[in-house]
Amino acid sequence: MNDKTKIMLLDGYSSRTLACVRSFGRKGIKFVVGAESICDISLFSKYCKEKFIYPDPRISISNFISTINYNIQKFNVNILLPTSEKAILAFDSNREKINCELLIPKTKEINIMFSKYNTLNIAKQLGVLSPKTFLLNDKNIDSIIKKIVFPAIIKAECSENIRGNKIIKGGGTSYVYNEQDLLDEYQKRRRVIQNLIVQEFIDGFGVGISGIFKNGKDIALFGHKRIRESNPKGGPSALAESISIDENLLKSTKKIIAKIGYTGPAMVEYRIDRNTNSAYLMEINGRFWGSILLPLALGLDLPYIWWKTINGMEIRSEEIEYKVGVRGRYLLGDTKSLFYSLKGKSNNWQGSFPTRKEALEDYISSFFDRKTIHLMLNGRDIKPIFGQFLGIFKDLIKSHS
Repeated sequence: MNDKTKIMLLDGYSSRTLACVRSFGRKGIKFVVGAESICDISLFSKYCKEKFIYPDPRISISNFISTINYNIQKFNVNILLPTSEKAILAFDSNREKINCELLIPKTKEINIMFSKYNTLNIAKQLGVLSPKTFLLNDKNIDSIIKKIVFPAIIKAECSENIRGNKIIKGGGTSYVYNEQDLLDEYQKRRRVIQNLIVQEFIDGFGVGISGIFKNGKDIALFGHKRIRESNPKGGPSALAESISIDENLLKSTKKIIAKIGYTGPAMVEYRIDRNTNSAYLMEINGRFWGSILLPLALGLDLPYIWWKTINGMEIRSEEIEYKVGVRGRYLLGDTKSLFYSLKGKSNNWQGSFPTRKEALEDYISSFFDRKTIHLMLNGRDIKPIFGQFLGIFKDLIKSHS
């Protein structure tokens, strides 16, 4: 690293990129932020001095790549860091066209970590517990459907997929309660996504073991559990608590990352069964993850540790420590969670679900909990939340136009 080094951060809409912006801004690392909209939250950070807008790779990968290259030259960028799977996939298929160093996983790592089926196959080989999972296609669905215990989950094998000159979103998780539900959902999704999986339903809560890795070995690790998710049935973290890392989860995480030989930031996600307390490996995010603002707020600056790692800089023991028992809240996600809770659970839902009274009390009490910090409303950098609300307002106008 030298004074002329400059990094380009993409995906300005995400908390992942905002964490990098706040980290690098405090450390004096030069960067420029790319975003898909002028409302993207990272552009509102006080640390964001240079910025540009680029086209969504969901519309055109080639236009996306050419715009990025133009701005690499314009801003004299040396290193490119995307934080979303869609951008990483677009760059992976165009590595030779990028005019600077790319900070993305290797192709073989992407093929494992971005595929839920491949990830869980490796887990099975290593003896790491994971939900029963089947890859569906037109030839095997009739036989697979007889093996499923309902309720079950159906979702895309990969969250993002390349189709021609576009990135196609895999869609969310759907819950199916009988054979006909599964067949109907399969036929509907097959029109858009070819590779689908059906998976055993685990009634529980999420735990993430995340950090920075180099050649399959951990440099710094962080543990958190989800207290509330943006949808009580399951979804991104709305309220998460920092935890000490369970020894068994630590062993499983180290084992699977070592097998992949991965270098970079990653979160290994588990689901803890509420009834048995068993931990099931669900997936690996081979990139920065949505709740990364929590360790950053607790003094564990993982974006900067990643930066130091790639530049061969010494990482001191005190840099990898963090406080346990602190909760980080995303107000928008928590409000969504409250909305779903007040709406009530569907008649066929068999998992845990808060009552309306519990949800409202918990939501309100979090405003007064001294151990809860508001991750977007950082006292030293408060403007990103205004960008978030502007984005919501823009989407509302668009949906009604």
